[in-house]
Amino acid sequence: MNTRKRAFTLVELIISVGILGLLLALAVQSFSNFSRVQSLAASATALAEALRDARARTLASVSASQYGVKVDANQFILFKGSSFASSTAGNETFAFPYPVAASSSIWTFTFTRVTGNSSASGTIDLYLPGLPGSQKKTVSIQTTGLVSIQ
Repeated sequence: MNTRKRAFTLVELIISVGILGLLLALAVQSFSNFSRVQSLAASATALAEALRDARARTLASVSASQYGVKVDANQFILFKGSSFASSTAGNETFAFPYPVAASSSIWTFTFTRVTGNSSASGTIDLYLPGLPGSQKKTVSIQTTGLVSIQ
């Protein structure tokens, strides 16, 4: 009686490891893209909340002052006063997580006491640079001071 033990050959083992490696690479790429999209959404929400907070502080006359938000390509700053001054000690800076970036034609928004109107209206686009077909989020500010995310 001839009994042979059946085992995996080296070729079968290499093919199995290759398939597992390919599946792992696809999973890592998908997670990375998901993580970037979530960072983009969180950044848009944080910027919109800062604009709403500046308006609320202005309407509540906190410290009897106006408040505003200055947006840069990779951060935004909540400031006190009718205009932005980088040397003011009370400025609150929030950095966008890598790789989120911003673009806009209007970079500074202040709010008027009593009415809550914005000094400017426009949009701020948040996007993921360098990624083909990447999503973007748009934060809109109306002259009435209302903020929305699209």
